[in-house]
Amino acid sequence: MPKIAFLWPEVEFRALGLTAPSGYTMNFGRAGVRAEAEAASINADYIISASGSGTVDAALLGLAPKTRLVQLTGAGYDNVDRHECARLSIPVAYMPGLNAPSVAQTVVQMAFRLRRPLTLLTRGGAEEWTAARANNITGHELNGRVGVIGFGHIGRAVASLFIGLGLEVVRAAHVKQVDPFVHALSLEELISTSDIIVVALPATTKTKNLIDTSLLSLIKPGAILLNCGRGGIVDEAALSVLIETGRLAGAGFDVFEQEPLPKSHPFLSLPSECRHRVILTAHVAGQTTESKRRNFSIALDNVGRVARGEPPLYQLDPPASE
Repeated sequence: MPKIAFLWPEVEFRALGLTAPSGYTMNFGRAGVRAEAEAASINADYIISASGSGTVDAALLGLAPKTRLVQLTGAGYDNVDRHECARLSIPVAYMPGLNAPSVAQTVVQMAFRLRRPLTLLTRGGAEEWTAARANNITGHELNGRVGVIGFGHIGRAVASLFIGLGLEVVRAAHVKQVDPFVHALSLEELISTSDIIVVALPATTKTKNLIDTSLLSLIKPGAILLNCGRGGIVDEAALSVLIETGRLAGAGFDVFEQEPLPKSHPFLSLPSECRHRVILTAHVAGQTTESKRRNFSIALDNVGRVARGEPPLYQLDPPASE
């Protein structure tokens, strides 16, 4: 019976009401826990892995010499050795845009929390009521210009939500991207004029360290920056300095150059009076019940397609042809 290495926690798969396809066995293991990923992948025919967590490399593929498909459950594919997959004639497929609504909503949620943090009532009584009202004096409306860097599926979804909230949205100019309703600016002008900066770029050789110290120095005083793309695009150490000095009003990061986030990270070393201006989440922006159900279902459908001799949906080109 063919085996599927499903590199997600089994409890998450079962919670969605999904079951293993008929005629297959499924071995579960967390992609980010190497021992579990290796154990699940031994003699697997198909490997389904999270995007941006763990690595599908030559060593892992060596445990599954009959692999017929490497399937990612997100839009990112930088954690797969695509050169090795191409050498072994293993197709690699991903899920472009299927988690974009979830990611975009997380970005807007972060923006609201940074611009207008709310003190929640938990005990009741006049003392708590008075303190909660006093803590509300620094709240702001979401307003001004939103600059979106990376105008793919996620960037467009982010733009749509902010436009719906009545904000002006601009995008970083890119020769392959056209949108008659969202004005394109140079990266420098976008960063220097935006009140909310959203980074929604994939991890590539061209985007690594793109938002460096020189670009960050252009940030408009009082702006906030939100990164929902990939880690390693924004200079996190330089950004933490801008937060500590007050130049940057706040930041929200779901992705980091090093994951899991190390305890020594500059964001975690900020003075206590600055920490409330930083929101950090564990690369979960795209993980909602709805997005996982979409992604997992298509991933399993792709297993069936490959088993029938058909190409998988959303197959990536070999790296040499990019």
